Amino acid sequence: MSQDIANAVQGLLAARRTGQQMPVPFALPDRAAVYAIQDGVAKATGPVSGWKAGARTPTAEPNCAPLLTNTLVASPATFDGKSMHMIGVEVEISFHIVRDIPAREATVGREEALGAVGDAFVGMEVVDTRLADFKSADPEWLLADNQMNHALVIGSSIKDWKGLDWANLQVRQIIDGKVEVDQKGGLGSIDPTRPLAWMIDHAVRQRGGIRKGMAITTGSWTGLRYYPPGTKARGEFVGLGSVEASF
Repeated sequence: MSQDIANAVQGLLAARRTGQQMPVPFALPDRAAVYAIQDGVAKATGPVSGWKAGARTPTAEPNCAPLLTNTLVASPATFDGKSMHMIGVEVEISFHIVRDIPAREATVGREEALGAVGDAFVGMEVVDTRLADFKSADPEWLLADNQMNHALVIGSSIKDWKGLDWANLQVRQIIDGKVEVDQKGGLGSIDPTRPLAWMIDHAVRQRGGIRKGMAITTGSWTGLRYYPPGTKARGEFVGLGSVEASF
């Protein structure tokens, strides 16, 4: 399996370099193999810019993927939509890391984890894929392909996030001036600080630590929606701020 993982890493790197998508080459045996592929790609591309984490429910085990070097982009962001295989958009709550926690074996408790966090921000994850048959692929392969991350757009800063009523935040997704989502809540985990704290502990104990300047995003509030080139997307958390990207 180690050679399979090495081949998968090279295939994903080639797909990123050439724009030619990679067929899924084999069945992934476990989550350790998924994370080994992620780590191989990240090692080849440079220090990660942060992490994406998410959980489907308030009690589900989160999963994660690296945000590779140079994937953090300030709002308003512009992407070449015609060069992408897909244009997926998700509105999220993300966080900036302001204190290093080096790699270690000991658990990082919630208090210590959140103590390494500065502001939250309105984020927009932009989704694309390096996999040719992603619609029929095992979801573990989507996770191995960094859960299809293309970029994370950094929107308005949220300083006083610790007292927010997460379940009742009003979120909007606006496409070309038309409101497509306008709802309270929507995050699977409900409270984004749970996957945030899990991610910090996981990164410290298994992925080399966290460092100042990283960003951690914690899952979609609006669902993954796809759009054509030429789209202008805006995400808003009412009263907190917004984020924009054009394709």
